[in-house]
Amino acid sequence: MLEDLSLPVRIVSCRVRTVKEAMSKEDQAILEKAVMNPEWPLKTLSNELAKREITVSDSAIKNHREKTCSCWKI
Repeated sequence: MLEDLSLPVRIVSCRVRTVKEAMSKEDQAILEKAVMNPEWPLKTLSNELAKREITVSDSAIKNHREKTCSCWKI
């Protein structure tokens, strides 16, 4: 009866993915390219996005860049 009992996998929403879903395809590509570009300092990118009224923390960018967010676990 309990053969398939296992610990549920908790998938936490990635802020980068959430923000991208509300953007046009062109903006999604630009954001992904910037987030994955190691030449962009994390805080600088976060600040530049905030100037455009896009709220993504530097830690969310770091997690996405390092592929430790839920995007890479799906």
